[in-house]
Amino acid sequence: MSRARVPLWINRVLLTLLSIATGAVKLARMEDEMRIFREAGFADGLIIAFGVVQLAGGLLLVPHRTTRLGAWVMLPTFAVATGVLFVNGMVPFGVVSLLFIAMAAIHARWGWATTPAGG
Repeated sequence: MSRARVPLWINRVLLTLLSIATGAVKLARMEDEMRIFREAGFADGLIIAFGVVQLAGGLLLVPHRTTRLGAWVMLPTFAVATGVLFVNGMVPFGVVSLLFIAMAAIHARWGWATTPAGG
């Protein structure tokens, strides 16, 4: 792997873990997460569906062939989740969550397309 690819690789690993974790939290119906989304107007079924999309996006980040697609899936889900945080008055968490949007945008734009790292 070329040195130029190392930051992208680190971003990809962190983005993948974050995406899978955020989806899993919703699928596990963790009460705090459910409450935050309910207070923003989401029904339970929509929260679960949102978690499925996040989990799928995280899994799409794993193979080289679909990693950019996974980032494009995660970009709007992180934007919606950030909006939910701001709606709930969780401004510090919302500000930090803006970084997740940036991570997905970076990978959607400059992540691997169909060739492995260094290829």
